[in-house]
This record gives sequence, C-alpha cells and structure tokens, in this order.
Amino acid sequence: MARHRDYIEEILAKKDRHLRRVDRHEQFRRRVIPLVKGYRYLLSHSSDVDFRNEWIKYGAIGYIACVEGYFRILFADLINSGNPYAKNITAFKDIKITIDDVLALHSRTVSLGEYVAHLLPINGIPDIDNNLSTLLGRDFLSAYRAQPASDWVQTPIGDLFPETISEVQALFQLRHLYCHELAPKALVKPRKLTSLIGSAAAFVWHTEEMIQQKILVST
Repeated sequence: MARHRDYIEEILAKKDRHLRRVDRHEQFRRRVIPLVKGYRYLLSHSSDVDFRNEWIKYGAIGYIACVEGYFRILFADLINSGNPYAKNITAFKDIKITIDDVLALHSRTVSLGEYVAHLLPINGIPDIDNNLSTLLGRDFLSAYRAQPASDWVQTPIGDLFPETISEVQALFQLRHLYCHELAPKALVKPRKLTSLIGSAAAFVWHTEEMIQQKILVST
C-alpha cells in the first residue's frame, strides 16, 4: 500500500520551526521557561476565576510537548553520532523507507538520525524506554535510576526520587486526555499537576546529565 505521508517534508518543516545552532536542552529550556511562568501566573489567580482551571490543563499539554521534542532530538543526536547507536537502529523493525527517502538521506537534506527519530513513537514512558534502550544497547530506565542524583549526592536517583517515572507517565496520560477528550469534569488538583510537571523537568534534566557524563553525546 502506498504511503500517504511525506516524512521528508514533515521533517524539513519541523527543522524550520527549531532554533538553529541551539542544543537540545537549550531548545527545551526556551519553551519551558515561558510555559512555567504562564502556569504560575494562572495559579496566582483565585479558583473562582472561570478560565483558570481550563487553562491550567495546558501545563500537561505544553510540558509533554517539550518532553517529546527533547527526546526526539536526543534520539537523532545519538544516531547521528555514529556507532554503536546508528547500528542499533536495525532493531526498529517498523521503520519503512522509500527511494525518495533514500535520496533525501543521500543528499543530506535530512540526516539519518532526524529520519529515524521522526518515526519513533513517544506516547509515554514505555516508548521512551524502549527507544533509548534500543539505541543505547542497554536498559535505559535501569541506568537512569542507578545514576547518582548529583556530584554531591551519591544516592541513586531511583532511590531519592522513586515517583519520578510514574509521575511522568501520569503527565503523558493527562496530556492525552486533555488533547483528545472533551471531559469537562476531568480535573486534576493544581498541586498534583505541579508535582507531575516537576517530575518531568527532573526526568529531562537527569537524562541529559546521564547522556553527557556517561555517553558523551551532544548536538
């Protein structure tokens, strides 16, 4: 069956919307910072303000967009850095490629990393774990949980922050609900949503630390 989507055009359009010569974590920060400021501004309003609860939902939608964007760039950076990560993409059996795609890759209009990262699913923690475990050739979440929290705190992240992974998954689920369902009664308490967003921020930060210190892959 013929493919209806033009992946190359989608990737090129996405690249045009990214900042040039800005690394993945800075791209993440530049959207997250105003997002968090706006979220805090909404929280400063009384719960009696009729639009407050509706717009607070954007905290889940916007933050997961940032998380997804960060990890797609990370996948691309790993693959573009060469072996063993580039070789490991053969394990992604669902990725199909056309002659037009090959020509675009050959002409370097689109990099191999950008192409593969564009096609990988990121619908929650299981997808992130599977994609990174495949590229790294080892269990990502186990490595994530085992790394020290910081240079000064040697306690493993998984012991110090045991709820991080489940809270990030809960934020993904809220994003899906708020984006795809009317669900006017589906509210989450601001304090809980703030906790979920904090866990997502920590997840990205600690992942970046692990990649930079242990794997040494940058943009």
